[in-house]
Amino acid sequence: MVPLGSDVFERGSSVDAAHAAFAQYQWLVKPDEAQRNAIESALGWLSEHSKASGPLLGAATAFHAWVEAGHARAPMRAALIRHWRRTDILHFPLPLIGARAFIADAPWEPSEWIPCFLNCLNDEITAVENRTRALERSWRHARLQSGAQRSTSRADKVIDILAAYPLISATCLSDELGLSLKAAYIYLERFLSDGLIVEVTHRTARRLFALKELEPLREIVRPPKRPLPGRKRGRPRKSESQETCPPDENVDIRPIEPAPTFAPINYEELERAIDHAERVIRRHRPD
Repeated sequence: MVPLGSDVFERGSSVDAAHAAFAQYQWLVKPDEAQRNAIESALGWLSEHSKASGPLLGAATAFHAWVEAGHARAPMRAALIRHWRRTDILHFPLPLIGARAFIADAPWEPSEWIPCFLNCLNDEITAVENRTRALERSWRHARLQSGAQRSTSRADKVIDILAAYPLISATCLSDELGLSLKAAYIYLERFLSDGLIVEVTHRTARRLFALKELEPLREIVRPPKRPLPGRKRGRPRKSESQETCPPDENVDIRPIEPAPTFAPINYEELERAIDHAERVIRRHRPD
């Protein structure tokens, strides 16, 4: 398989996407000082518009006016979550930002965009609610189907951790429950064979697991199809597609040479130099 980033076009798009995702995450979770100042400015807009229109309609009006004035969307998106928590719309910092209201073909006239933005928020809320209910069903089902356990079994705890984390590795599970890494893998492999959880990473190292209801993540994280090394763009010729790997007997296998040995290092000269340096230092050290 071609390593991710081996192609300049693929590397550019992947790096740009990762940079954009991290930047949005930083605005929402851990903004720096400049970002905090911008968020406070956006909060002022939200507070001003909410006085007359309320926290939801006022937020939509403020967002439209903010973008119309030439400001970036990221500060207002972070401010929305803080504003709705202050006005008791949200009890948890859920990332409800109405992102689909900014697609290319979305209307921009306030009379059309504001209802569109509120509808997008409603769709995001519905998606979060449906995902939460699905996770709860999957968690309860896994709890019931995990089987009879000994009193010292940690199976129920493993299921609970899988419900608390969207994705988890064996290493993280081991740290959370104080299990050995081998024991964590035994639990995960058993639940995987029983169909209670899914593996979503398509790889043999650094595997990530999730409850059964998160199986669609397998398609989201599936690596893109990449061309073979050395192939140019376009459809491959028929002769190329029928080529096979050379047989094993044609592989050049050279005998392993013995490791070189070196004479032991003599440290006597170094020790004499250190002794001489210490005597000089003591002689010139002021009393």
